[in-house]
Amino acid sequence: MVPKWMVGRNAYAPSWMIIGISLVLMAVVIFMGVANYNREIDHMGVILKEKGTALIWSFEAGAQTGMTGRFGNEAHLQTLLEETASRSEISYIALVDRNGVILAHNDKKMIGKSVEAFVFNNTFAPTDSIQWRMVAGKEQTRLFEVYKKFLPTPQHEGNIEEMRNEHDMSCSPEWLKDMPEDRILDAKNRPAIIVGMDVRPFDEVMVKDIRNSLISAGLIFLLALTGVISLFWAQNYMNSRKMLQDIRAFASEIVRNLPVGMVVVSSDGKIRFINGVACSLLKVRPETAEGALARSILPVSLMDLRKGIGREKAVVERELNLIGSEDTRIPVNVSTTNIVGEDGQYIGFMFILQDLSELHQLELKIRQREKLAAIGDLAAGIAHEVRNPLSSIKGYVTYFGSLFEKDSENRKAAEITAEEVDRVNRVISELLEFARPSDLKLGKTDICRLIDHALGIVAHEAAFTGVTIVQQLDRNLPELMIDPDRITQVMLNLLINAVQAMEHGGQLLVETSRKGEMVVVDISDTGKGISPEDRANMFNPYFTTKKNGTGLGLAIVHKIVENHGGTVHIRSRQGLGTQVSIALPIHPIKEV
Repeated sequence: MVPKWMVGRNAYAPSWMIIGISLVLMAVVIFMGVANYNREIDHMGVILKEKGTALIWSFEAGAQTGMTGRFGNEAHLQTLLEETASRSEISYIALVDRNGVILAHNDKKMIGKSVEAFVFNNTFAPTDSIQWRMVAGKEQTRLFEVYKKFLPTPQHEGNIEEMRNEHDMSCSPEWLKDMPEDRILDAKNRPAIIVGMDVRPFDEVMVKDIRNSLISAGLIFLLALTGVISLFWAQNYMNSRKMLQDIRAFASEIVRNLPVGMVVVSSDGKIRFINGVACSLLKVRPETAEGALARSILPVSLMDLRKGIGREKAVVERELNLIGSEDTRIPVNVSTTNIVGEDGQYIGFMFILQDLSELHQLELKIRQREKLAAIGDLAAGIAHEVRNPLSSIKGYVTYFGSLFEKDSENRKAAEITAEEVDRVNRVISELLEFARPSDLKLGKTDICRLIDHALGIVAHEAAFTGVTIVQQLDRNLPELMIDPDRITQVMLNLLINAVQAMEHGGQLLVETSRKGEMVVVDISDTGKGISPEDRANMFNPYFTTKKNGTGLGLAIVHKIVENHGGTVHIRSRQGLGTQVSIALPIHPIKEV
């Protein structure tokens, strides 16, 4: 489809558009015809039902009046039937018993005959209420039947004589002449009164409406065909050729530079197209961005790229950082290029944005693994060459310290030397723990009980520093297939870090939840937080912001969680605190 902003003043609407509009109009006309047909069917049902109801009520009223003799002795029920059914649209009026035997009919020849369609059953079950149905008539006609139980007198459960005595009425001798009086007036097995009406007049009207709808649709199609033929003759060849060239240039640029995210800006500086990935990277909504001025939506750093490109320059490419959620920075490779027609006409320009986050994370993992390999070799050598001499040094220092008096300066110097030896030995132990191969001993573990155990260990230190511990644990989480000792080590490292980050007290919040097939543990503190620069290096070995830290705690946490098939994510804002989220899979990992 040609973009509206690319259509010139002398351009014509394409032929397929005219055909499409015509087909839509035809469909609308046909739909309206069908809807009108269905509406008229419903209307016909309402009208015929109301007419049949009025006929039945008037017939019953006439029957009640005639039975009392107020019509005289000459008029009778047969005459009332014939007169009531004398109108052209009424095919018949009949009284039938439960077995389908006609007790009275406007056509005397039908009296006494049995009609299967009138037998009382599940499909034909007259009640005191008005009912209706459509049935087939003679010569492929349709009839609309309205029926109910016949009630010529007030409803009574006794016999005819009791009914007459109770209501002080006597049936005129001529009123039910030649008819089975006892069966017509049987109060226990009351017959049904049926009025059959011809629907051909309604059918003729509906057929006429359908014919008119089809004629209208045909006229629209002929007009559309005429318009298309006229278009081919009237359309200017040069304008069509120029439009085709512009579309081809526009499409070829998009295909040639197929991006992860794309923003197209027209020559008037307005955004004409932006895909979902670009919206996500730029934190904008498509309905807000499209049609808006590019300089009011796009970051300044992005628009500055246009300063380095002219209409004759091909592509400018640069890596930029976009601001993501929680003030994170998203590395993006941005390229921009002009969109021109084959005749050199400037149409606009586009931005192509490629998210480099995964690439940078992959590079970081590779560098981290290289560091781990080097640390592993270093750890093996240190363990062999340093640990044994350290044990000897500590032993001699302890011995020589015992030769001096308890509170002497020499005794204190010896104790300080022994403590430093212990610190070096602890660093070597952590280094070995970090560098040694993973050997997980997996077992079904309740993560909440494990957290309770870890909190019990750090509770004393938290109380000493004025830290309040708040738990929001989901006790209905499924058991995890994890190494409880290693995950306990993870929890202790994170909890101790959180407590130590709140030197003047605060709140330590521990939460658990389920997200899909992962169980998430969130450990939040209200400490001083971590700067964005430090946050990028938190999992690197020997990186620490503590005066006495070794820089291996979070690196070990990251390694243990990763070996379980999980992830660790840190969110922090300076002055507001830090949250560390650990996600562990519910189902056991296949490989370690």
